[in-house]
Amino acid sequence: MNEKTVLKRSVLVFFIGCLILTIVGLLIKDMSYVVGLILGYVINVFVFLLIMKISEGILKYKMSTVMIMVMTILKLLLYAVGFYISVKVDFVHIFGVFLGYFVIKITIYLEGYIHKGGEVDGR
Repeated sequence: MNEKTVLKRSVLVFFIGCLILTIVGLLIKDMSYVVGLILGYVINVFVFLLIMKISEGILKYKMSTVMIMVMTILKLLLYAVGFYISVKVDFVHIFGVFLGYFVIKITIYLEGYIHKGGEVDGR
């Protein structure tokens, strides 16, 4: 399983999460959960791409430790910005943002469980 496969499959998990949170939002008449999930997922995709760049820099280009630390702090700042927006803005719920942060992680676990640790050929 490579990074592109994870990103493609995470879209499906994201849409399933949006569907579930839309139903919950309609029941409790609050759609801020879905907006939070969207915000959390977008930030999580940026963080995932940043992690890919960090890994590539370490393995391929022998990136300096200072640059790795800066990119890691940037990753944490992105997470903090998402939580800050959810606290300050009324139409973004913090629980949705929290769930959005886990979409790619859930996708990785689901793919690992489905394929039982075997290699995926990208189909």
